[in-house]
Amino acid sequence: MRHTVSLATGFLLALPIAAGCSLAASADNPEPLRSAELGFGVYALGAKGVEFTVMAERKAETLEMATAMRTAGMLDWAMSFTMTGQAAARIDGDGLKPLRYDIQSDGSWSKRMTRMRWGEDGLPVAEVIPPNDEDDRDEVPDHLKIGTVDPTTAIFARALRENAEPPCTGSDAVYDGRRRYNLHYAPIGPDMVQPHNRTAYSGPAFKCVIRSEPIAGYDRKFLASWSEKDQQPTYIWLVQPPGFAVWLPVKLEGGFRLGAANGWISRATLNGREWLAPLGFIRAEIPQSPVP
Repeated sequence: MRHTVSLATGFLLALPIAAGCSLAASADNPEPLRSAELGFGVYALGAKGVEFTVMAERKAETLEMATAMRTAGMLDWAMSFTMTGQAAARIDGDGLKPLRYDIQSDGSWSKRMTRMRWGEDGLPVAEVIPPNDEDDRDEVPDHLKIGTVDPTTAIFARALRENAEPPCTGSDAVYDGRRRYNLHYAPIGPDMVQPHNRTAYSGPAFKCVIRSEPIAGYDRKFLASWSEKDQQPTYIWLVQPPGFAVWLPVKLEGGFRLGAANGWISRATLNGREWLAPLGFIRAEIPQSPVP
């Protein structure tokens, strides 16, 4: 189930008006996104395993971002895990330039902390606990850090691209203070998110695929054995909320050792107004035995 937590953190690396919501801006005159709060639930083996919240607020020429994640249900009972993060990026004509990235996690298997800052030369400097030399991983060399962004800024930089086309092409170079990896995006095409008691959104969306390519800073045994054939892609469904030019994720799907994990958006507030109403209590789904 630890892979379920990893899937939620990675996605994070998106219509018509949903029932019950009202946003005034027209498609011809999109409203700037000044603040957002999105909630997601990630499910595996028939039950919710992770709850995830993403928040952002524009302040002058910077974007302040925050993430919070915790295990839920039986997974919380078996291996409780919480993670909180804060990040900030400067807004300029080329998009977002990372300034700082902090993340703390507390779980049954470990406690970890990362504090990262970017200098004027664009080189990120990270402080991590436990240190990498105690964590069976090599330090990422400086030349691989230049031009990278942190995971949170990578998500928002794509979401905030004001483009009629979904941000499903190209690659991002990401450094999280320990690991250096590339995220590769490719479009699949228009799709539908079907009504379900786990999702606050249903309707048209655009489906993309994301593949992660490890570069450096991973567990030494992992890097020694990793090959592209072992890679499991993550699929993500993106939507443009009415009246906004941004692309927001509403569904994700990925695999792990025991099966598939799926995530759905559970609520959304944009510029202080509700776009998607919060879901109520959701019962776990019990797999049905086949009828002989």
